[in-house]
Amino acid sequence: MSNPRSRRRVLAGSALLGAASIAGCVPQNGRAESETSSSARSEEPDPTEPQPDRSRSLEVQDLEDLESFVDETMQTSLEEHDVVGASVAVVHDDEIVLAEGYGNASVDGPAVDAAETRFVTGSVSKPIVWTAVMQLIEADRIDPDEAITTYLKSVSIPETEWEPITMAHLATHTAGFEQRFGGTWIRDPDDLRSLPTVLIEEQPELVRPPGTVASYSNYGTALAAQVVADVTGTPFEEYVEENIFEPAGMDTSTFEQPVPEESDTSVATGYTTLGGTPQETRELSLELAPAGSMAATATEMGAFVRAHLGGGVVDGERILEEETVEEMHERWFTHHEELDGIAFGLLERSRGTASDSGDEDDSSGGQSRLLEHNGQIPGSFHSRLLLAPEHDLGLFLAYNTDSAAGASADFVDAFLEEYLPLEESSGAAALEPDGRPEHADELEGSYRGVNVAESEYAKFWSVAQAGSIDVSVADDGALVTDLGDETRWIEREPLLFQEEDGDELLAFGEDGDEIRYLFLGFHAFERRSWHESTALHAGVAGATTLGMLTGAVGWPLARGWRWLRDDGEDGGIPPEQRVSMEAPASGERHASSDDEPRSTSSLNPEPESAGQLDAIGPPGAKTTPTGTAGSSSSSERTLEKGTLTDPRRWGRWTAGTTIACLFGFVLGTVVLLLLYPYTLLSDPPLAFTALFVFPLLGVAGTAISACYAIIAWRDGYWSRRSRIHYTLVVCAAAGFCWLLYYWNMVRLPV
Repeated sequence: MSNPRSRRRVLAGSALLGAASIAGCVPQNGRAESETSSSARSEEPDPTEPQPDRSRSLEVQDLEDLESFVDETMQTSLEEHDVVGASVAVVHDDEIVLAEGYGNASVDGPAVDAAETRFVTGSVSKPIVWTAVMQLIEADRIDPDEAITTYLKSVSIPETEWEPITMAHLATHTAGFEQRFGGTWIRDPDDLRSLPTVLIEEQPELVRPPGTVASYSNYGTALAAQVVADVTGTPFEEYVEENIFEPAGMDTSTFEQPVPEESDTSVATGYTTLGGTPQETRELSLELAPAGSMAATATEMGAFVRAHLGGGVVDGERILEEETVEEMHERWFTHHEELDGIAFGLLERSRGTASDSGDEDDSSGGQSRLLEHNGQIPGSFHSRLLLAPEHDLGLFLAYNTDSAAGASADFVDAFLEEYLPLEESSGAAALEPDGRPEHADELEGSYRGVNVAESEYAKFWSVAQAGSIDVSVADDGALVTDLGDETRWIEREPLLFQEEDGDELLAFGEDGDEIRYLFLGFHAFERRSWHESTALHAGVAGATTLGMLTGAVGWPLARGWRWLRDDGEDGGIPPEQRVSMEAPASGERHASSDDEPRSTSSLNPEPESAGQLDAIGPPGAKTTPTGTAGSSSSSERTLEKGTLTDPRRWGRWTAGTTIACLFGFVLGTVVLLLLYPYTLLSDPPLAFTALFVFPLLGVAGTAISACYAIIAWRDGYWSRRSRIHYTLVVCAAAGFCWLLYYWNMVRLPV
């Protein structure tokens, strides 16, 4: 059976959605050859039906006890996950067989009503966009394999050396865009820019050829919505209202922000459990609105599900032709023919396993193909849309608390186990490794999720969200993936592996002669060089932080200790009468050996021997020799004292200021993340923009400190131990600056 817990274990920390493939897996039109052909679609078997020698459908169970089952399961999941309110709609045989609300629309507000309480659906808005696009494909107003620049009038897409981006690329998230946080969530709806403006000003970089690797993109969906607007000459929201919402009876559904008040409906309030208990969160607005701003009731979304399960018709009103619905549900992209792929804007999920024998009477397996999409609003709403077209079964869930992702997964798993149960296995032999896999040495390494902001300062956060997987080969030949927990995989064929104790599949993809990608369902991970390893960066961050702390904390502590010690030793001798170590005049060397420790502070050094100058006092203060009056060497040292090239006076001050800038940037970022947990990266306040001055100062300070280190070694300042320590502190600062540069945080504050 498919093991959802296994998938969550391996994909923990990855982006909510993501996909990948390699060049050559799909034709240039972006559609998987194994499932469809653009030249002869009508002659092919319906891909929503089980294919011979591949799978057998599971059977839907009797739904008579549906209400009691949903009541019990939903109430349990709400309590376990501290969810304030939820709504559910179940569709079967062209009717909504259940639509019910649970909990409250707000903590002190009314109970959730499935027909009256609207929830913001997040990315479940996207299937609405792709349904609108399919209407225009059906009307021959858009060719899914034609460059979108053919249809775009309000947004310019730069030409590249690669093939043009098509609508098929956008629908399968294979346009090649990097992740981008700009243009997503903002705090004040009055600051919303028009969709064309956002698409122009927040255009992400193209980081890979279109049609080769899928990486989930809000921008791509919003761009598709703008194509709809440009082709029809109607704003996207108006087009959807007239051509989807009205005929489907979705009377209160809207993309408008903030959600407008309706006399017969209410809008659920969003909550976060970040503080332990549900706390109301500030409403967010999405600038790429078509990608996730829709609000609707569960009953209205049930009508949308009916349209997709009923051949495009709802209560006699046609939204799509039946053939168009079937084409939309086909697989348009896949990483590997054995893995789940992507339909036109919907994600595949296989339930059960294929029968290896191909015998329809064999009860050892069974498989159903599901289509789904999740949605998440940061710090509040969560939603889920699930279709089982071959069973005429559909499900919509909506929650108003950010902890509901776990509740949703638990409910869907329980629902499928109850009403689409897996067939009992006939006792197939457990998988065992048969020697080392082919290309074993080439498979090992670290792979990172592809859905990354390569050029934005949000790179660090996007990498943390995308996740990474370490791959190794065990002594017995099993492939081992490590993402907190280890999972063992057995090779089924070259570059394709099955989970040792489950049905999950994993594949690798080649780029030329190199094994570059790891595929897990529609998620993709890209091999990274050793210097990009998460473990290495964590180690460098720890070591450099510790190194800088030895200076930032050690130098002041050492100075304080000397002050206390000297006060006790000299019996209260005034500071102006104390002596200190001075640099030798040009060409001179200190009489003491480098191996004899001298003072490690340039701010208040202790006396090393008689005959040295008194340099205590503010910078620029006149110094007098304590040795022989009128000594020429003393005069030369006095003249040198206080110059900008004197590392004793300026070296540690410069290094300390550098460390303060670097630590200040990190500390300031953490504070701002706490103050703006959901919008710091997408709608940064002025304070965050100004904060980027500190890394620039840190880089400049590190360079100057390095010069002081060179001077100290050249002219023999301080003791050898002090010079070594100072050099290590400067190296630590340089390493930390490299980390900030790698993560795109050394940038002009604009």
